[in-house]
Amino acid sequence: MTSVLIVTWDGGGNLPPALGIGRELQARGVRVRVLGNAIQRDAVVASGLDFIPFTRGRDYVSSEPRGTVDGVLGLVALFADRGIAEDVRALLAEQPADLVLVDTLLWGAMNQLEADGCRVVELVHSTAEYFDGNARGPVGMLARMRGANAVAAARGAEWRLVTTRADFESKPRPDELHTGFVWQGDPVEARAESVPRVLVSFSTTVFPGQAAALQRVLDALAGERMEVVVTSGAVDPADLSAPTNATVLRRRDHSEILPTTSLVIGHGGHATTARALSAGIPVLVIPMHPLMDQPGIGRAVERLGVGAVLPKSAAPARIREAALRLLSDERVRAAAQTMGAQARQRDGAAVAADALTRELAAT
Repeated sequence: MTSVLIVTWDGGGNLPPALGIGRELQARGVRVRVLGNAIQRDAVVASGLDFIPFTRGRDYVSSEPRGTVDGVLGLVALFADRGIAEDVRALLAEQPADLVLVDTLLWGAMNQLEADGCRVVELVHSTAEYFDGNARGPVGMLARMRGANAVAAARGAEWRLVTTRADFESKPRPDELHTGFVWQGDPVEARAESVPRVLVSFSTTVFPGQAAALQRVLDALAGERMEVVVTSGAVDPADLSAPTNATVLRRRDHSEILPTTSLVIGHGGHATTARALSAGIPVLVIPMHPLMDQPGIGRAVERLGVGAVLPKSAAPARIREAALRLLSDERVRAAAQTMGAQARQRDGAAVAADALTRELAAT
């Protein structure tokens, strides 16, 4: 049986596209195993895939509180970790894989696996240009100090799967396969309610100042004729003061909310943004961290006319103005609906699986 090993880590929005591709491959008769952080077990098993936790690789839990410096250094240590490659070696010794699909940020593991002669395909879970810039920037420099070469990791992979739309890149490269959005469930077209519903969802990863930014959104929407549903993720609902038109939940499956949602206010995580746009819903992006892909996702949303972006420090009045404008702007809504209709034509996981199975059949 053809076999694929997916290597991932607990980064939040990086997991859904990996699982979507894994499920699609498994449905086509490919044996799929997923190697990652222990905390990912339940999500992977719920997707019907075999899970193996790191034993030599560095453990990581994205929801643990961290300061800015500690957060960056902790991520760099994970990205540069070659213990993950040792876990891969052990698994391949037990049962070989025809190729290894590795998260784009696991640079140390990719360096080592490529040196070992493994067939590595790089899985890019947001825009490729963001990760290329990240590899050349401060985070990549810190990783090089720990012995991992981020730029060489991308160059050494056989090819790259980029699980977003090509028009989310300012200059897409011809050597990358952009799959389009990978579905989380079967997306349906959103239908607006008579009283608009606004979904507010920031990251499940902890970022400094996230609770304060979320409170400013709640303050901005207080008293407006709308129903506000907040999934607070990394923020304890008890730390927020909710107005009478808002419900704050730690977690709720967005598939239960999006079909009747008119606007999503998010942090610019690619997975959340893609899910909203797949339903044809405009997005207001308020990035939580300047070094993440979130500002770039916000710029793409604004450039493509399907939403807007505001800084994390935006005052409630400015957030209120942007939200009301997006709710009433028919051009933005039409552009989001067009993008949603395109996204619902074909799951990006199927596009990725087509390419991977062709590659496997050719060798």
